Amino acid sequence: MSDQRIPNWNDGGPTPFDEDANFREWINTLDEEVIQGEYGYEPGEFTIFAEHWHEHYTQGLTPAQSFKRALDAFAEDRRQQAAAKAADWERIKAADAASLARYNGSN
Repeated sequence: MSDQRIPNWNDGGPTPFDEDANFREWINTLDEEVIQGEYGYEPGEFTIFAEHWHEHYTQGLTPAQSFKRALDAFAEDRRQQAAAKAADWERIKAADAASLARYNGSN
């Protein structure tokens, strides 16, 4: 196992984003005020990787808007996965019913 690990935004870097003091302030706000403050996560419970959030920063989103967008995307993905599972289950039930009908019709 390697001693190397992927640097997080506040662990002393280096990341490509360390040069931008405004981004460091933005991501600190995201972590401490939004994720921990508004949503109640404990420090370290939700890992922040700068490269995952930098696009939201460059789009001009506030940290709160950024986290809300991430939560909405996660919820939509879960909704789509649930719909796909439900559709699969309906397909399986229909195939089983058709198979039983063929079997019962042949006896």
